Amino acid sequence: MFDEIAKRYDLLNHLLSLGQDYYWRRVMTRELGIKAAERVLDLAAGTGDSSIGFLKTGAQVVGLDLSINMLKVAQKKIADPGFAVIHGSAYEMPFHDRSFDGLACAFGIRNMHETPRALSEIFRVIKPGGRVVILEFSMPVGWFRPVYRFYLKNAVPAVAALFSERSAYEYLGDSIGKFYTPAAFRKLMEDAGFVNCRQIPLSFGTVYLHRAERSR
Repeated sequence: MFDEIAKRYDLLNHLLSLGQDYYWRRVMTRELGIKAAERVLDLAAGTGDSSIGFLKTGAQVVGLDLSINMLKVAQKKIADPGFAVIHGSAYEMPFHDRSFDGLACAFGIRNMHETPRALSEIFRVIKPGGRVVILEFSMPVGWFRPVYRFYLKNAVPAVAALFSERSAYEYLGDSIGKFYTPAAFRKLMEDAGFVNCRQIPLSFGTVYLHRAERSR
């Protein structure tokens, strides 16, 4: 699915989020707190939008994704000697234990249906004391919930159909509705061994940033 939508993926991200995706990724970079020369894994890197922010800190960034076409877009977009892409699965990452100082995953964990397995792999490749930030959509609570549900079910597929594959964006709304609540996802992270888990709601709770560390 992601191979088919790669060429218009960035355009639709910016359009459908009303430009909020730039803000979300800035928050993610800030919360990751990466330093120059540290190694960062951008998991489910897609077209590399998150990697751009990490590279600005002077970090060495590896982008891992299952979609070859997404990674091709990232390679064309990012000409930085500190950036590399690898085609691979979040369930069996081609890295040694304790390889990275930080790991980020923007809007990818929801597509990893074996979530505990993915979190276990994330824990494995992070160094002790390493930081993990996961940015993911969520269903808000309160008055905004029905408004957001209508937007996901109707407006998003209709607009997406003008530029890309409608079915991919119908899947987006369905997958958001079925994903873990923030509290349930935090419990999964704690069960995987992460400590200092905290969550930051963004944009009326339509997005959550999940931040955690591997104990030293």
